Amino acid sequence: MKKIILIICTPLFLFSQEKLENTRIFNNQFLWHTNLLFESDGLNKGFLNAMLYGGLITDSLKDNWINLGDDNNVFYSEISNGFSFKNTKYNIGVSAYDRNLINASFSDDLMKLGFYGNFNYQNETLDFSNTNIRIDRFQQYKIDYTFNFNSASINVGASFLAGNHHATLIVNNGTLFTDTNGIRLDVAYDVHAFITDTSSLDPFARNGNGLALDLSTDFIVKNHKINLYLQDAGFIMWNRKSTTLITDSNFSSSGAVITDIMSFNDSLLDEYNSVEELKTKNKSVKTYIPANFGFSAMRPSTSEYFETISVGLNMKWQPYYDNSPLSFSKIGQGIKESNYEPLYWVSAVSKLKYFDALPTLSFGGYSNDFNIGLALSKVKKHRFTIGTQHLEDLLARDKAKSMSVYFNFLLQF
Repeated sequence: MKKIILIICTPLFLFSQEKLENTRIFNNQFLWHTNLLFESDGLNKGFLNAMLYGGLITDSLKDNWINLGDDNNVFYSEISNGFSFKNTKYNIGVSAYDRNLINASFSDDLMKLGFYGNFNYQNETLDFSNTNIRIDRFQQYKIDYTFNFNSASINVGASFLAGNHHATLIVNNGTLFTDTNGIRLDVAYDVHAFITDTSSLDPFARNGNGLALDLSTDFIVKNHKINLYLQDAGFIMWNRKSTTLITDSNFSSSGAVITDIMSFNDSLLDEYNSVEELKTKNKSVKTYIPANFGFSAMRPSTSEYFETISVGLNMKWQPYYDNSPLSFSKIGQGIKESNYEPLYWVSAVSKLKYFDALPTLSFGGYSNDFNIGLALSKVKKHRFTIGTQHLEDLLARDKAKSMSVYFNFLLQF
């Protein structure tokens, strides 16, 4: 992929694994994260290259792209950079990240409308409901503390979120019916849109502030080390210079009858136009960042090839709106609207002569597919790790649906 998105956030399962594997204690640990990630459940590298760089797009290519994934096409990417510092003597840590996220989902019918228009779909209803696009840029500053017990530990953390820019487009319901030869169009839509102040192009402009919470625990069950976690459960309140648009309307158009072209003017169209005027206003809006929650379990391996085996489950929570108090219903809403399927994974650590190898097999996530990961880690007093979560897609060329390359560098002193 020629143009992908840089991230600096180590995958959850590798991050958890690092914590569980680290048996030597140092007073101070400094960890830098860098990660490149693009994930989709349908759109592939060939589609993105054509959209970004142009070229001949044939009808057969359009049909292939429309049929690539499920009825809804999910696209996710993140650009993040950051570091964390941990003092193990006092069990306190701090971290700072610069994060950029795009989370989108749109229907096949919207692709049909964009590629072909509505001429090929006469006497059909195109449904582009549940289309959503969310774009965020913010900095995250975190402090955490670990409480240690005999065979368990609890870590709590709090983050301040400095919001730079945000844009949202949510189409809750949207349909277009085209009659024969286009003699009548029936359109229905329920759209929510929001964008922060665009008067400044400064990437670090302060347009909002927010908070996020972390809570995790590690404990031993026989020879298994269990980790339960909730990470980045938070929100950003954007300032009153932000622009919102909410519109819900139905209209039918049968064209306009012009009896005298010489007397034509805009007022003649008004009686044929039943579209409500789009109204915007400036106000403060609350949005959520993607939260992770789940568990992992690690145990020593009985195989001569692997030192440890780990399994886990990760889920995400990111509702569209702050439209109801926290409840079981709200939790379910946030899981559904995150565009993320439960991610099941298994990984291992193999001690080789010059480095450690960390193979991973996972299913789910934004790609909702099987993915093979592999990381190589050079371990002495310090540690350098480089890897990918999507090894199989590196070999798929234009058919690749996902791609990631990440590295982290751990200094211990």
